[in-house]
Amino acid sequence: MLLAIDIGNTNTVLGIFKDDELLLSRRLVSSHSRTVDEYWVTVKLLCEDAEINPAELKATIIGSVVPILTRNFDGMARKYLGLEPIIVSHKLKMNVTLKVKKPATLGADRICNMVAARAKYEVPLIVVDFGTATTFEVLDQQGDYIGGAISPGLEAGLNELIKKAARLHNVELVFPSNIIGDTTRDQLQSGAFGGHVNMVKGMLEGIKNEMGYNQVNTIVTGGLSQEIAEILGVKHDENLTLQGLRILYNYNKS
Repeated sequence: MLLAIDIGNTNTVLGIFKDDELLLSRRLVSSHSRTVDEYWVTVKLLCEDAEINPAELKATIIGSVVPILTRNFDGMARKYLGLEPIIVSHKLKMNVTLKVKKPATLGADRICNMVAARAKYEVPLIVVDFGTATTFEVLDQQGDYIGGAISPGLEAGLNELIKKAARLHNVELVFPSNIIGDTTRDQLQSGAFGGHVNMVKGMLEGIKNEMGYNQVNTIVTGGLSQEIAEILGVKHDENLTLQGLRILYNYNKS
């Protein structure tokens, strides 16, 4: 069995695969203060929930954008599982050619998303990942990665606004019933959620026009992505990044 670890700036997602099947996944806060031993406790609990023995984990792969947490999970895997993890980078074998100037600067999550999307969906395609940042990955008609875009994430942008404005407070992130809100709460929801969705709509339209294609598959993943997918009328894939980790492992396990 494979332990897949997706480490983001805000959350870390752990998944256990048996062959191609995702048995179980869990999301936790990406905390710099947890030790190698504490992460091992988390993995053991995950195994208990999946009703497997940790000794059944025969391989692990880590995709990370947080170097200190990469080291902690790498240390955990070596100390407690006796495994040397595969660490995601642009140097791995994959099903996508990275046709950009500096592939070394690509985040592991972005690589995983494009690899999984390339394996699961028809090209050309766009992957939108709603995380700490909202990222766009663009694959052309040949399935090559030709670039993308990065925007401040929905929640991160709202939190930054609230932090800098003394009279604004946290609100539930839901799409408002009206664009013109009649309370401060409604107006924040409209500007944050509605504004972000319309930003994504505009970006998707601009990307399609620049690619010169009328039909482009669009897949969304990450936090709040299911509701946004319904609004945009596009495909939703909750576990795209974990699936990318699995696919990359299969390409590189030798």
